[in-house]
Amino acid sequence: MTRLARPQPGRAHQLPPGYYLGSGLAALVSRLLADWRVEGAEAVPRTGPLIVATNHFSFVDPPLLSASFPRPLRFFAKAELWDSLPSRLFCDAIGALPVRRGEADRAALRAALGVLESGGAIAFFPEGTRGRDHPRTLKPARPGVAFLARRSGAPVVPVGIAGTEVIESLGDIAGHAFSRPPFRVRIGEPICPDRDDLEAGTATVMRAIAALLPNRYRGPYAKAIVKA
Repeated sequence: MTRLARPQPGRAHQLPPGYYLGSGLAALVSRLLADWRVEGAEAVPRTGPLIVATNHFSFVDPPLLSASFPRPLRFFAKAELWDSLPSRLFCDAIGALPVRRGEADRAALRAALGVLESGGAIAFFPEGTRGRDHPRTLKPARPGVAFLARRSGAPVVPVGIAGTEVIESLGDIAGHAFSRPPFRVRIGEPICPDRDDLEAGTATVMRAIAALLPNRYRGPYAKAIVKA
């Protein structure tokens, strides 16, 4: 079994140089090949622990988020990526945290709490996986983000990412080079979801994400936004 890398105590929120290199490259590519705009970055606290929760419509969402967010972010990645040498080297180079999906991964929870206790920020995709439906819409989320907020006491910053669903493969990046698809990243105000009721807390986070997206993406959360 592959040994998974974890942040070391006292350095849990410090990211390796590879993260900043990748984030800079993502910013360059986004500027060149897309109509990329970011809103709300000024509302992000510059210090202290943060859980950043966003939708996930394309494989480009993580690098786009890292390029758009005003603070460095730790990302989770499925533990299977550490089973092959190339993907393991890449994940370690950007400081990703391994998580075993579909089970209670206590090691991943300890790593995440270590990052937050050190004053760092973690990116979280509450839906648990990338949406592949057509058209793309939000899906019911898992309670992980609310659970992490309860355990850590950290606020949650909702983010809505729109327009990236047109990129489904590496070939699509070159294919859209001249059409410059609109990528919109909207960052909301920090919120404190209900920490006593995980289901209610998760719904609060997802409604906050939905409110930052055009109505066509909101899926099961559309009516809640209209009523709000």
